[in-house]
Order: sequence, then C-alpha cells, then structure tokens
Amino acid sequence: MEPGPYSQHWPLPPESLGADWGPDRTVRAEVLTRLLLAGPEPLPGRTPTLQVAGARIVGELNLRGARVEVYIDLRGCRFEGAVALADASTATVRLIGSVLPALRARRARVDGDLCVTTCRVREGITLTDAQIGIDVVLNGSHVTHMDDGRSIAADGTQIGGDLRADGPFRSVGMLHLRGARIGGRAMFYTARLDALDGHDARGHRHLALDASALVVEQTLHLSDRFTVSGSIRLNDAKFGDACVIDHAAILREPDELLAMWRVTARTLSLVMDPDPRGRVVLNGTRLEVLTDTPDTWPGPGRVEIAGMTYTVLRSTSPMTLEQRLRWLGQATSRYEPQPYEQLAAAYRASGQDEEARSVLLAKQRRSRETLRLPGRIWGYVQDAAIGYGYRPARALAWLVALIAVGTAVFAVNRPTPVNADEAPHWNALFYTLDLLLPVVTFGQEQAWNPGGWAQWVAYTLVILGWVLAGAAAAGATRVLNRA
Repeated sequence: MEPGPYSQHWPLPPESLGADWGPDRTVRAEVLTRLLLAGPEPLPGRTPTLQVAGARIVGELNLRGARVEVYIDLRGCRFEGAVALADASTATVRLIGSVLPALRARRARVDGDLCVTTCRVREGITLTDAQIGIDVVLNGSHVTHMDDGRSIAADGTQIGGDLRADGPFRSVGMLHLRGARIGGRAMFYTARLDALDGHDARGHRHLALDASALVVEQTLHLSDRFTVSGSIRLNDAKFGDACVIDHAAILREPDELLAMWRVTARTLSLVMDPDPRGRVVLNGTRLEVLTDTPDTWPGPGRVEIAGMTYTVLRSTSPMTLEQRLRWLGQATSRYEPQPYEQLAAAYRASGQDEEARSVLLAKQRRSRETLRLPGRIWGYVQDAAIGYGYRPARALAWLVALIAVGTAVFAVNRPTPVNADEAPHWNALFYTLDLLLPVVTFGQEQAWNPGGWAQWVAYTLVILGWVLAGAAAAGATRVLNRA
C-alpha cells in the first residue's frame, strides 16, 4: 500500500516505480517549470508551494539559473530526466520517495532545506560549490555513481545547518565532500558507503568517502553500524567538537585505508568493530581527547601516529600500560621519540606519574636499538643500573648490594696497612665505601693495601663505582632535561 500523498514516511521505492504509469499519471517537466517560474500568485499569508505526488515526470526539470520563490515538494514520483538546479536560487526543495536519473545543483543556492530522502538516484548528485541555507537531508536514499565514479559531488559546498545521511542511506561510488563546510553536524548513522572495485597507485582500495579539508563546526558521526567497503580520506579536516567513529564496520580488508593526516578536533572517538585489518594513518593529527578501545587498532605496521598530539587519553574499556606500549610499538615501525613523549605527557596530565616514567623508559630502550654497539652496551649498563634514570631505586639497590659484598669480603680478608704507624683504625664498611664512591673519601682506601683475590675485588668495586656514578649522572641529566 502506498503512503498518503504527503505522508512523512515514504519507503525506498523500487527501481521500477512508475515505469508502467499511463497518461493519467504523467506530467511533462516543462509544465512544472512554468508553474514554478510563472505560476499563479499565492493567497495572502500563504507560502507558494508546488506539491506533486505519485506522478511520472517526463523530460528534464530544467531550472538552471532560475530564481524560484516556490517551495518544491515532489513525492513518490518517477523522473525520466534529471532535476537540473545548477546556478539556480530556490526556497526549500524536497524530493521524497522518488526515482530519478540525477540531481544537478552545481553552484545552486537553496535558502531552506535540500531534502533527497528515500530516493533512488541512478547517476549521482552534484552539489559542487552549492550554498544550502539550512539542512541537507539524504536519509534512506540510494545514490549510484556518475561516469566519473562519484556518487555525490559536494566539493566546496556550504551547508548552514546539518548534513544528514542516516541509514539505510547507501552510496555506491565515491562520496566527495572535499573542502565542504557544514555549520552544524554531519551524521551518517547506520549508513553504508561502497567504493567501486579497484585500487589506487599505492595499492589501497578506491575511496568510498573523500572529505579532505572538510570543516564541520560541530561533530561528524560515522556511527551505529556505519559500514564502509573501501577507503576513507579525512586529511586536513577540522571538527569544532568531535569526530566520532563508533561501532563502525570499516577497514575489514587489508587494502582499505582510514587516512586522517593533520585532522584537528577536540575529540576523536575511534571505536571500530574488533580486529580491523586495514590501515589507520593519524600523522600530525591534533586532538584534545583521544578515545579508543584495545581491539580497535589494526596489527603491527598498520597504524601510523607520527606527530599526533592529544591531551587526554580515554578508553571505552580499560587499557593496561602494557597494551599502550604495545600499541606504540605497532604504530611506529621505526623509532620516533614524539609518540612516546606524547603518551607520557598524557599519563602525567592524568596524575599517573609511574606510568609516565615507564613510557619514557620504554622510549630509551627503543632508542637503544638504533645505536651502534658501544652505545647499545652503555645503554644496557644504564638500564640495568638505574633504568635510564627513571628507576632511581635500582641504583640504591645496586649500591647496597655492592657495599654488603665488599664489607663481607674485607671483613674476612683484611688488607695489610700501607704504613702501620699511620694507618687509621680498620673498618671494612668504610673501606668499601671509599672504593665505591669516586668523590668521597674516608681515608681508608689509601691506608690499606689488599692482596690476593681481595685485590681483584677492590679493583672491581672501584670500576663498578665509577660505572654506577656515570650511569646515575647520565640518567639524572636526562630526567632533569625532560623536566
């Protein structure tokens, strides 16, 4: 049963809608054009409106360059030709529950809403450089691509309110929003975007959504079973509030890409279906809050976060420090200090100083692997001695252990005095301290001369004292420089 002529609830029509309608339900597009441009004067206090429901419209509805003061409401219609609004100036335009070849509205100005809801559009929608005063509503429509592969061409479009393309909205081809500006929100709840088959020069699947340099004053929602077959590009996009990718079925194939170079947003929520297989690139992204979950990230070598900054790090389910460090390792195929420093800063800002020190320790260990052999050896020494300065208690433990060993050795194997008449009273503890501490003297080391194997113990303690002091100095310098 068809809905009433002006019902708000029109289902997505079959492709064959109106194909068999006869002359009694057929109207020529030029008749509608005349009514829109030179129709009767409206009654006082009424808005001029053209409403057509359930008609087969033959010919192209040609309003190119026209100024249309009439509210257009066409529902449940079959258009045999395109709807042409290029360079036109109109009030609200509503196409609902209809089948049409194409909508061409390049550089159009619509002072109200532009609604193409629950429609089948066989050869795409063109809105390049159009200006829409309030909302663009595409809810439930099925839009197939033009000859150039784009389903919707909305580059440079300016929308005063919201862009709504909620499910079961479907795009087949590339949805283009490059350089568009949206004054409210952009919503793709439960929408589905399917790229064309094939790959670009870098081997990535063709784009299903290209929104490079998009500006959304509020929030972009790609959520609630938002599904994409293909790649997504959001490079240089700016979001006044947030970019929310939540419960999204994307990156399900290894050749698919989510590119978010240099994106700016207060919040990025990235919660994809578990175990994505594609690539995520967040290089240079600037955020205040990053929200994720442990299983939202692809595997090793499939995440890039060089230069990404954020102040607060949140997770929809708890992520341990080990998971965060594993994430960093997978996201940096080559050693880069900034991602480690950024994570440490986020931990420190949330009062988790111990976690911050652990991240910086992991950074030094990762850096060590890039050094030549002497540097790596010295790195291992610093790590074992004091944890590169981030584990100062370790130096104290080494010192206590060495003091205990030295004191025990020299208590049972007392050195001979260098000069028996002038030697101070023997003390194994302070003799050991004299050997271990390079810049402190208690007068024991110069007064007593160990022999035999105890001499080798003395030499070893002197060397270990200098090594421990050098490691401590290097670690302290590193920590102070960070502070």
